[in-house]
Amino acid sequence: MHGFERTSAGYVARLDPFERDVLVQVVADVAELLGDRPGARPSGSRYGPQAPAEDEPPTSPDDGPRPDGADAWTSLDPHPDAVEPPDDTGVRRLFPDASKDPGLAAEFRRLTEDELRRTKRDRLHALWESLIRLPFEPGATELELVVRPEQASDLAATLTDIRLILADRLDLETDEDVTLLYDELADADTLAALDDELDQTLAAPVGDGAGTPVGGDELGDPAEPDPAIELEVRAVRASLGTVYIALTWMQESLVEVMTAELGD
Repeated sequence: MHGFERTSAGYVARLDPFERDVLVQVVADVAELLGDRPGARPSGSRYGPQAPAEDEPPTSPDDGPRPDGADAWTSLDPHPDAVEPPDDTGVRRLFPDASKDPGLAAEFRRLTEDELRRTKRDRLHALWESLIRLPFEPGATELELVVRPEQASDLAATLTDIRLILADRLDLETDEDVTLLYDELADADTLAALDDELDQTLAAPVGDGAGTPVGGDELGDPAEPDPAIELEVRAVRASLGTVYIALTWMQESLVEVMTAELGD
């Protein structure tokens, strides 16, 4: 991934097809947390609208490859009864209480959250559409995400929303937590090493010490943590952390070119 640079076409970031697919999925996942339902592509998508049979789930089109998550968008109808704080802790970071007084907080939420939620989803929708409309050639090594200057502030806000959700999933509460995450993932091979270790653990025969204890009950001690589960949790954390760091860098590069534009 290459951060944003100012060009005659606008602000341009370069990413490879895999990075684009990951970002498409993350954007769709955050949109779903804000009230979307997976199952349909938006009208106007380069992949076309989809109307599956009533008894069949949506399927991929037959007209070529498509990034994962491209079907995970549908109606942007506002949430009708957004008065209580969201149950999801990540979404709550996007819609925090405006007051310590429960009554005032609930009233402010009633007056503002529907519109704010709709605005956030519209911004996610715009980013999702931009990503799925990028060329998707099998042999492509680099794709260009072009953002017009008047769209940049919306994109920066959207990247903030996505990072807030990821920060919640990673239990990032302070700057120190973020620094520790960077240190944890400083080795570029961290994720690959975890994947290899997980594969070896899952492939190990029962009773060799990597899974069930030797000479013990096949079910083992229920109080003992499962090494494979622990490794999988670490691998998921490394994956989310990598996305968080990449989006942080992308947002910083965008803000940098926006600031430079103001100085000209």
